[in-house]
Amino acid sequence: MKKIHFIKVNSKLLLISALFLGLIAFNSFSAKAQETWSLEKCIKYALANNMDLIISNNNTEKQKVTVLESKAKLLPTLNLGSRVDFSFGRNIDGNTNAITFDQTMVNYYGFSTSVDLFRGFTKLNTISFNRYLLSANKEEANYIKNKLVFDILTAYSTVLYSKGLREVAQSQVLLSESQYKRMQKLVDIGRESPITVQELKSQWATDKFSLTVAENNFNKTLLQLKQLLKLDATQSFEIEDLGLNSTFSATQQNIDSLFNKAVNVLPEIKQQEFLFKASVKELAVAKGGLSPRIYMSAGLYTNYFDGDPKVFSEQIDNNQSQAVGLGITIPIFNNASVYSNIKRKRIMVKDRKLLLQKQKDILYSEIWNAVDELQSANNEFQSAVELYGFSELSLENATKKMEKGLASPTDYEVAKQRFVSAKASLLKTKIVYYMRKQMLQFYKTGNWNHLNQ
Repeated sequence: MKKIHFIKVNSKLLLISALFLGLIAFNSFSAKAQETWSLEKCIKYALANNMDLIISNNNTEKQKVTVLESKAKLLPTLNLGSRVDFSFGRNIDGNTNAITFDQTMVNYYGFSTSVDLFRGFTKLNTISFNRYLLSANKEEANYIKNKLVFDILTAYSTVLYSKGLREVAQSQVLLSESQYKRMQKLVDIGRESPITVQELKSQWATDKFSLTVAENNFNKTLLQLKQLLKLDATQSFEIEDLGLNSTFSATQQNIDSLFNKAVNVLPEIKQQEFLFKASVKELAVAKGGLSPRIYMSAGLYTNYFDGDPKVFSEQIDNNQSQAVGLGITIPIFNNASVYSNIKRKRIMVKDRKLLLQKQKDILYSEIWNAVDELQSANNEFQSAVELYGFSELSLENATKKMEKGLASPTDYEVAKQRFVSAKASLLKTKIVYYMRKQMLQFYKTGNWNHLNQ
């Protein structure tokens, strides 16, 4: 009996311990799953897991190999070769040089090298061309990085805005509920009409519906941010606030000054500049096709003949021959391919120059719009602050009047909606101002590092 009782006690202890450990594990998982993400963390995670950025970095690595390959072409070529010939029928005897009809086998060995002494500087220009392409690839990676950060910032700000609208809707529901319950008490004691309570209840239902819509919009924007970050669909996700109350400082921005800074640091401009320089070098390579080629070659050769009574090593030593050559090739007519290629490259240089100027024009317009939008956002913020203050006071007055029977539920609802609209407008202007301010800082530096400060 004691033995059975001992087993039962330990089984209970094991069950309690397992439940306790499971509860700890669940709490740990829940705490981890509901971890709050800051904007900086979202950016770092996106940069580390974005496929487009990884592919762009891979293209840069491939271009580095191309640059190294073009440099290596300045060195002489060096080749070692061997060939075996079997001859049947009429042939020349390798020993006597007489005509023979016997089957013969000759094993040839060769060691050769050659180097270009002059080729119209095509190899040097090719190296420069590939270097410019490498620089352009690096700037393309920076551009993809900046675009990704901007997309994260936009999505993050959108989530904050929808989150704020949800909070506004929640406060609206609480306010409607409070007024409804207060009026219900007055109805119960006969101091208020039931019709007033019904109107307030209807407004409460409307506000609850608005809250549902706001929650759905918030979940939708949060889902879009999670998809942009490539997070798992089941992962719980919350974001931190940006501290928008400390971002307002109305300073006049000079468009030309910002443009002069941006044109020297933005990767999309630098990429086009490198591509333009690469096209100039590519034209120089094409022109090199009109120049003569001067080259030098050398070789060491030997062979083994199976009909020779001498041993292999002795034949290899005796049959050696050396050669040194100096040559020149002058292009005269190559089906007009060189001239056609030069014409195409000249047109490409013109196109690249136009694309560079087009990119600069686009940048100037973007900066112009950003400066104007920043000033507009600042003006709208000042107006929104004033509107919020008046609408809040108006709601307080409407609430007091309705409680005293001096205002109808409709008057109260109008004041409440005006207050809700003012609160949403204030939130929107804060976020828009923050976005425009960060954008102008980006134009000054060419990166988004200031977001991490």
